[in-house]
Amino acid sequence: MNTSEFIISRLPKGPTVSPGDIQRAANLQTVSSVIKAIQSGTLSAVKIGGRYVISREAAISFIRASEKEAIK
Repeated sequence: MNTSEFIISRLPKGPTVSPGDIQRAANLQTVSSVIKAIQSGTLSAVKIGGRYVISREAAISFIRASEKEAIK
């Protein structure tokens, strides 16, 4: 499997969002917390051309988990 086949096989099959979309939806101050979540493996994403592509489903799960943490 070459690199392009690997990337294409990992692309989300449904609608996608960016880290900025998640930041705005979760009312976060900066996008850095979203990037840290991606880098730590908490949020699943694919990096293409220097940009992160995140499935809407993963974004919703991340936002809900963030809201639960904020309530604690």
